[in-house]
Amino acid sequence: MNATSSDHGVLGKLDLPLGLGVLRLSTEGRPSEADAIAVLHFALDQGIRLLDTADSYALDDRDLHYGERLVRHALDTWHGPRAEVRVITKAGLARPKGRWVPNGRREHLRKTVEGSLAALGVERIFMLLLHANDPKTPLEESLGALAELQKEGKIEHLGLCNTSIAELRQAERHFPVRAIQNELSVIDRSSGVAGLVALARQLGVPFLAHRPLGGHAKTGNLLKNRAVKPIAARHGVTPHEAALAALLDLGAPVIPLFGATRRASVESSLRALKVPFDARDRAELATKISFAPTPDALAATAPPLTPAGLPGLAPGAGPGDDPEVVVMMGIQGAGKSSEVARYLERGYARLNRDVLGGELEELIPRLAELLAARQRRVVLDNTYATRASRYSLIRTAHAHGVPVRCRYLATPIDEAYANVVLRILERYGRLLGPEELKELAKDDPNLPPPAAMARFAASFEAPHVDEGFSVVEEVPFVRRVAPQFTGKGLLLDVDGTLRKTKSGEIFPRSAEDVELLPGRRELLQRFVDEGYQLFLVSNQSGVASGTLSKEAAEAGFARTIDLLGLPVAEVAYCPHPAFPVGCFCRKPLPGLGVALMQRHRLAREHLIMVGDMDSDRDFARALGARYFDAEEFFAVKRPAG
Repeated sequence: MNATSSDHGVLGKLDLPLGLGVLRLSTEGRPSEADAIAVLHFALDQGIRLLDTADSYALDDRDLHYGERLVRHALDTWHGPRAEVRVITKAGLARPKGRWVPNGRREHLRKTVEGSLAALGVERIFMLLLHANDPKTPLEESLGALAELQKEGKIEHLGLCNTSIAELRQAERHFPVRAIQNELSVIDRSSGVAGLVALARQLGVPFLAHRPLGGHAKTGNLLKNRAVKPIAARHGVTPHEAALAALLDLGAPVIPLFGATRRASVESSLRALKVPFDARDRAELATKISFAPTPDALAATAPPLTPAGLPGLAPGAGPGDDPEVVVMMGIQGAGKSSEVARYLERGYARLNRDVLGGELEELIPRLAELLAARQRRVVLDNTYATRASRYSLIRTAHAHGVPVRCRYLATPIDEAYANVVLRILERYGRLLGPEELKELAKDDPNLPPPAAMARFAASFEAPHVDEGFSVVEEVPFVRRVAPQFTGKGLLLDVDGTLRKTKSGEIFPRSAEDVELLPGRRELLQRFVDEGYQLFLVSNQSGVASGTLSKEAAEAGFARTIDLLGLPVAEVAYCPHPAFPVGCFCRKPLPGLGVALMQRHRLAREHLIMVGDMDSDRDFARALGARYFDAEEFFAVKRPAG
């Protein structure tokens, strides 16, 4: 195709529908600053008017905003029409020790934008894209933070990078999406097939195609690519130029963002603009690859409107006979399985990834098949933490004229942890170590690791009817306790709470190194007299690391009890690694406490925890126990009850 002026939304008319990305000019293996600026100047002189950068285009977190400063220096020293150049930057990735780590927290985005304003030397950023969705931060938080910054006048236009249709529709609740940036090339056509390019065309916004040659590590693959080799040979260009020409032939809104560290690379990319891509090339390309969206993907680009005439659902109605898709939502261990059982008894079909296998999105075509086959009552009970994860599900139900009910089990994470621990105790009779949990989880889908539960809690976005739910019902959590649970329990951390070492070490490696802290026996005796049972609860990760044998740890506990001279009902300790936490028995996770409560029939209202660390305090909160700091607890005279 020949270079022609094309309208690309807020970017306006670009004589050259190409942009230069400065990633490779800014990261590992980058040229000198002078050489990089020379490349930028050459590209600008040839008519490039779009530069793509990011705060994270740098070597590591000590070098942040390098790419933005590079762009600023290049423009400040260029003698061309500066006002014609559009600079796009991004936020949402951190670079600890050179790694690429998503960070979409509100405070991080705000700090990044302030740094980008300074690095670019502007009062307002022309366009900023959320670089990536952070799985540890609700997308709602990230989008809301960017919307706030835009309202404050620090950003003119906002868009998304490395995104999906569901995330884009979610972003539209917060701000107008003015650009989409995703990978697109003859090697990776997924953004076209999934409907992202079609959606950009519908919205009238540019689709910024990064890695238009497959990425630096894969560009060599184009030399043997069956789709572009014949085209390259016919027009006397390189396979790389033919591959870029194929993208350019898609026309607006696609703008390839090529990378270059040398003038020759810029020249090569510009030659792609002159490839006379014709009907024969398109036909030949179509026999091997396609950028076109699938019919389902094209349908998914439509605005997420609740269909008119959709049957209504009565709030609070239990399983019934009318058509409905029920989304049972909540953290792992929330109690969804018990709720689902009520629906199965009434003939609802169940879709659950843990039972059927595969990925969460693979349930969507199964749902469509059930609804098309006149199975009009379906219940789904995976976690569905985010609006994006629920998007396709709701739209699929609506496409078949079926309303969607959300039942959100509002179980706090501490209660969910306790539920999983109770499940483990019931099935296996004891707490399990990280490796045991990992192995048993292969056949037992109801054994989520603590990290998975923490990820859910971190990323969770509360359901709302504006997603397309006909009804959202919040089910509060209620802990049902058997009447025989009446015992009184005093849980005691050990190191720093009851004892110290004679050697000055953090923990004793032998019984002879144990020294009881003053005033412990006298106060604890009063609790024993009031009917409290004493329990020692301790983290002993030294066992896992090999700095402490199991025998030495237990000998140290025995010596502590001897020095205390009081009856101790049980010693419970976690011998597993401190990091990463893969078990439920390491404080502050509640496993040790839940197990003690079950074995000794302890009542929450009569449960006290004494410790000296934040993990002890959080452990008490997870159990619903009263907490006392050891120093304060043993420093005053208090009634036992």
